This record gives sequence, C-alpha cells and structure tokens, in this order.
Amino acid sequence: MNSLLLKLSSEEINDLLFRSLMAVHRFELGKIKRFGLGYMEILALQILRRHSPLRMRELVKGLGLPFSTTTRLFSRLEESGYVKRVYAQEDRRGVHIYITEEGEDIVRRIEAHSFEVLTENTRSFNNEMIQHIVETARQMETILAVESTILPEEELHDNDHTKKSKKEARL
Repeated sequence: MNSLLLKLSSEEINDLLFRSLMAVHRFELGKIKRFGLGYMEILALQILRRHSPLRMRELVKGLGLPFSTTTRLFSRLEESGYVKRVYAQEDRRGVHIYITEEGEDIVRRIEAHSFEVLTENTRSFNNEMIQHIVETARQMETILAVESTILPEEELHDNDHTKKSKKEARL
C-alpha cells in the first residue's frame, strides 16, 4: 500500500472522498442548470454518443436504474429529439436506442463546456500536477474498486443472433 495513504486517517480519507464527491456534484449541477437536462439524461446521452446504438437492457445495466425508470428517461429524451427507438427486426420486444444528430450536438456542447472549465481552472498547474490528475482519473475505477457497467465494445454489440451464430460455429 502507498505509504502516503497509510499516513492518512480513515477520517481524512473519508473527508477527501466527500469533498471530491461534493465538487463533482456541484460541477454536474452547473451543467444541469446550463443545459436543461437531468444528470441521468446527460449520462445516458454520453453513453449513447460512445456506444450507439444500444439495446434498452444494455442501457438499464449501464445506468444502474430500474427498467421502468430507464424507459421513462428515454421517453423524455425521445420527445426532446435527442434519441430514437427502433424495434429490433429479429425480435419485436427488443428495442435499440440511437442517438440523433440533436443528441450528438447537445453532448458535444456539454463536453466542450466541461473541457473549457477544466482547462481554464488548471492553467496555473504545472505538467506534473496535470499528469497526476489525468492518471488519477484513468485509475478511478481501480481506486474505488468499482467496475464500469458498460460492457466492452465487442460484447455490447453481440446481439442474440450473433451469439447463436458463434455458438453454432463452435459446435
């Protein structure tokens, strides 16, 4: 274990985590007010921008929300023109969610705003400080002992038909 971490009490570590959580929370609230979308709507659009299209069940897993809540969330996003639902041809019960050009545009604007805030507020940081921030961000899942709920790219787009074909090929 890192010797610096051993020198901190559990109270100090908990306080650091709390302050970090509150900073991120306030940053996200600013985006919510600025762009008129809720936190989960922004997150859903960011997921889709990176992995569109996705099945509804994949989005339920990625967002960590109940199916009914996720369905309502995507109904709001669809009404706003940010996503569209397409029923799977192979299984009418399956729904694929696609991000629209309007959805792409709002995510680009949100992420451009985030980039501007971060670059502006770190102008006085030296390269070593920036490198530590970047490395910490890259290792956040490991540090917090959590897994991303988004599956690797190849697993996300393996629909049931593809899985059957792979299974048949092995037989």
